[in-house]
Amino acid sequence: MRPWLTWTIGAGALMAAWLVALATPSQDDVESPFAVRLELGQAAAGRNLEVTVIDVRMAREVAAGAWSAEGTWLVVDLDAQAVVAEDDALLTAATLEVGGTTYRASERPASLLGAALSVGIPRTGGLAFELPGDPPTGTATLSLGLDADTRLDSLLELPIALDAVPRVARADLVPTGWAAP
Repeated sequence: MRPWLTWTIGAGALMAAWLVALATPSQDDVESPFAVRLELGQAAAGRNLEVTVIDVRMAREVAAGAWSAEGTWLVVDLDAQAVVAEDDALLTAATLEVGGTTYRASERPASLLGAALSVGIPRTGGLAFELPGDPPTGTATLSLGLDADTRLDSLLELPIALDAVPRVARADLVPTGWAAP
């Protein structure tokens, strides 16, 4: 075989290997959650979770029954239900990503966080996210799922334009209960 042909085949094989390496997903990509986009007021479903975000507002004080706290709070009202099975159907993954920082829904007020979900019977309730300092601006992403470890599962995501979120002095969390038909 001619030397130039050997070099051409070798260079072609290296180019092909480089393209395969570029196209191969990383370990993080392989295990990343399946993002499902939420729209305010519209139901969206993942593997075993269906959510309708009803309202989002920013408050200086949040209350749930006799409990209340001041600060900077993003409050989300929603309906949630299991889709396929009730085993391990708990709304445990509730995070808000703002400017590269992720906040988990507060466990201090009684809320929908950790609530058991039933198939076909929506639960209504609220989530409260305590944010440091003044109300943030820009965009945020609300992420909801059934397990704190969201790898290889669906994750419902709602983009939020923080500048457009209504500001209120006090927000009462919707009591967790069965949603009205």
